[in-house]
Amino acid sequence: MQPKPLVTVGMPVFNGERHIRQAIESVLMQTRGDFELLISDNASTDGTTAICRDYATKDERIRLVEQDKNRGAYWNFKFVADQANGQFLVWLAHDDMLENRFIEQSVPRLIDRPQAVIVCGDIRVIDDFGEQIEIEELITIRDSIDWRRRCGEFYKYPISNVLFSIYGMMRTEICRGVLEKITPRNRMAQIELPILARFAAKGQISSLPAVLRSYRRHDASLYNTETRSLSTESPIKKLLIGHLHIAKLRAEQISVLLCSSMSPGFKLGVLVDVCKFYSFRLSVKMSKGARRAALTSGN
Repeated sequence: MQPKPLVTVGMPVFNGERHIRQAIESVLMQTRGDFELLISDNASTDGTTAICRDYATKDERIRLVEQDKNRGAYWNFKFVADQANGQFLVWLAHDDMLENRFIEQSVPRLIDRPQAVIVCGDIRVIDDFGEQIEIEELITIRDSIDWRRRCGEFYKYPISNVLFSIYGMMRTEICRGVLEKITPRNRMAQIELPILARFAAKGQISSLPAVLRSYRRHDASLYNTETRSLSTESPIKKLLIGHLHIAKLRAEQISVLLCSSMSPGFKLGVLVDVCKFYSFRLSVKMSKGARRAALTSGN
């Protein structure tokens, strides 16, 4: 019997034949090898399944599950979390890549910090061809910053680039508990927000000052696909859908904060920080509106 791996890299995929080889290779090239790669193929209709089968036959660390039908992206992300054998979990999209020291650098941070629930590195954003677009430095959640200040970052909308921390390494049991509290939804846009709010209610999230992952930004991404699906709707309906979506996200974030087990004083401090954030945004918006009105009246 094989010993349980320390880390599970969960790869939910549907029709990812173009980039999945690079994603798999980035896992197999890790400098620390006590991991499993769990691939859940959501009934792909292209060459994804054949590619994954080929890799699985050559490396016993790869566990391939072929789903009998496509049950949606959120279901598939939850499936790899539920089926993970590792104490720690990282989600890897089929079109992203891990730097070869991702596991080596992330594991000690979670082992040495019992209060930590997610640790992540900075993100290299690449295009469809693998060329670097930019580096996202998650400087507002460095370990050197007091946790209360970091915590507030996960209860704001719009959230900063700390949303990329969802692609870090997390404690598997915490992740399972978080996902049980998330209502399944058809649209995945900004699903990171309610997930990260619940993680922040369970423990600390921090970033390492090192690029540990490549995130691919391209037209065929899930976010862009969902956005295009609304293009046939009327402008009014799109506006209503957008505002309702934002209102739900904000309400869910604040509800998670208020219902958390954090101390009353800690929650109050975070809530004050969040209210200051919204007040500042509102004042900026009103100032811009006043300037536009003044220019219009002057004409």
